Amino acid sequence: MLSKELEQWADLYAQRLIRLAYTYARDYGHAEDRVQDAFLKAYTMQHQYRSERGTFFAWLAKIVINECRMAYRRSWRERVMAILPERATKSTEEIYLSYTSRQFVYQAVLELPEFLRTPIVLHYYEDLAVEEIAYILGTPPGTIKSRLWRGRERLRHKLEEVDDHDERSHSSVEKLS
Repeated sequence: MLSKELEQWADLYAQRLIRLAYTYARDYGHAEDRVQDAFLKAYTMQHQYRSERGTFFAWLAKIVINECRMAYRRSWRERVMAILPERATKSTEEIYLSYTSRQFVYQAVLELPEFLRTPIVLHYYEDLAVEEIAYILGTPPGTIKSRLWRGRERLRHKLEEVDDHDERSHSSVEKLS
C-alpha cells in the first residue's frame, strides 16, 4: 500500500514530470514508467533531499532525468523501435496538429540535442529558474544561460527556415494558379 506522502507527490508533480520524461522517452507509456521509477527511488532515498540545493520538484526532476538516461542506455534498441511505428502511422489529424504553431515549436524543441533541449524544457515548459536547472543538471548557471541562448537561436533558425520554405511553396502555388 502506498503511503500518503507518495500519493501527494503523484498528485502534485506527476503531470509535470511526465512531460519532462516525455522529452527523453518520446513515448507517454515509457515516460510514465520512468516517473513511477523516480517516485519509488525518491521515496526510498528521501533522506538525501536537501532543501538548500533547490525545490523538491527540482530534486524529483533530477531523478526523473537520471532514470530516463539510464533507461536509454539499457534499452536503446527498444526505444528506437518504439519511436518508428509512431512516425509511420500518423493520422491525418495528427499531421494537421503538428502544423499548428504550438505543436510545431514543441516538435522543434524535441529535435534539439539533449544538452540544449533539457534546459529549454525545464525553463520554458516547467518554469524553473536557471539556478534550479543548474542543480538538476549538475552544471554551472552560466552554462545553463549559454545553453538557453544557443537553444533559442537554433529554434529561431529552424522556425525561420520553415517560414522561408512556406513562403516559397505558397508563391509556387500562386504561380501555378
